[in-house]
Amino acid sequence: MKKLSALAFILIFAFSSAQVSEFQKADSRYERKIKSLYKKYPKPNDERTKQEWLLTEAKISAYKNALEKISEEEKKIAADVTSPVTPKITKEAEYESGKASFQKFLNEAVDLTFLNFAVNPYKINLKFTLDSKGNIYHVKVKGNNQDVNAFIEAGFYRIKDKGRWKPAESNGKPVSSVVNLPLQLNFSK
Repeated sequence: MKKLSALAFILIFAFSSAQVSEFQKADSRYERKIKSLYKKYPKPNDERTKQEWLLTEAKISAYKNALEKISEEEKKIAADVTSPVTPKITKEAEYESGKASFQKFLNEAVDLTFLNFAVNPYKINLKFTLDSKGNIYHVKVKGNNQDVNAFIEAGFYRIKDKGRWKPAESNGKPVSSVVNLPLQLNFSK
């Protein structure tokens, strides 16, 4: 079981790293195309606005596709590792440097300037499964805007290696649990 768990962790890490590069490719593609658009239309007009919107939609779609791939891969791997029995939790899972630190990292990883999105604070519920080894599966973000939620979820994957989550405990032993975090993020720059 330990070998299987270690293999699952390696596969998830490799796959989620590959997906982070998908986010970076989408960002790069968007930046390249937006610069080209601004060269073609230096002053705002209807055509530039229409093209900006289409580029924004393409970036959103690329992020959502990458997140969908991560979710599918996690389902395959996590099914082999997670235990169907949930013991009584005596100590909740926690981020090693604290919730405020995690929230700061997440807020910094999410750039919504291209959307002109500035609802402050933006309230979300972040939910994921944390296994007894500290591996994360099934990340979901719920808030009022599905597109913004996708970028927050992508931001979560971008910071996944910046710190560790300590698993929940049952009588001093690490166990799998579902982490449910209500957060408020600020997007004004």
